[in-house]
Amino acid sequence: MSDKPTIEQIRADLKAGESTHAVRLARQLTATCDIDTMLELSGAFADHAIYAPLVDLWRRCAKQRDLDARELPSFANALNGLANEHLSERRETEAMEMLSEAIELAPRLDYIRRNIASLLVHKGDFDAAFIELDTLLANSPNDPQANLLLGVARYQSGDPELAIDPLKLAFRAGFPDAGLWLLKAQCLAGRREEADLTLERLGTDHPDRARTMLELELDEPGSPLQSIRDHPVVVKLLA
Repeated sequence: MSDKPTIEQIRADLKAGESTHAVRLARQLTATCDIDTMLELSGAFADHAIYAPLVDLWRRCAKQRDLDARELPSFANALNGLANEHLSERRETEAMEMLSEAIELAPRLDYIRRNIASLLVHKGDFDAAFIELDTLLANSPNDPQANLLLGVARYQSGDPELAIDPLKLAFRAGFPDAGLWLLKAQCLAGRREEADLTLERLGTDHPDRARTMLELELDEPGSPLQSIRDHPVVVKLLA
């Protein structure tokens, strides 16, 4: 009987919380595993959101043989998961390294490109963010998350007027944060009647979220929303 580890053993260890032993078995398995086995192994670790060891397993496998095209999205997903862990620890440089490697492996995975764009917007690297967002929106012009990021990037880079259309699309798709950014852009652009409509919808569709966002925003002396502090909808939400 072979002593070679099985996916079933590894899944059982992961389910039992024995991740250290599972990783040890997985390392033995990756030394000789074929494409289907590696995909199963990757899925087992991804199901438990154990990404750092999984990335290491993929790298070990890549040293043993050339990865098949079917494997690249799974490897990229592991890198994306590890990038999110780095972001939760505010390790942005490491996160960007993981995301950049992931998009090279699987350039058609839009969620990874969105994560790259989001990080670039957060860092204030708007020119690079626009490049990623242009690629996303060329394929999916109605992607609400990409439009939200585009609107935020345009607003923060000093173009509130250009931010309005993508933010409208994202807000219509149900993103309350897009409504707040849209409201700010409309106030800065002098579109008071449109701002009134946005505020009313924000208060009606997302009252709890609107209350929290407005409280935070109105604590900022320089916020464009100071001009609507006494609006009946704001007064009602903050009462």
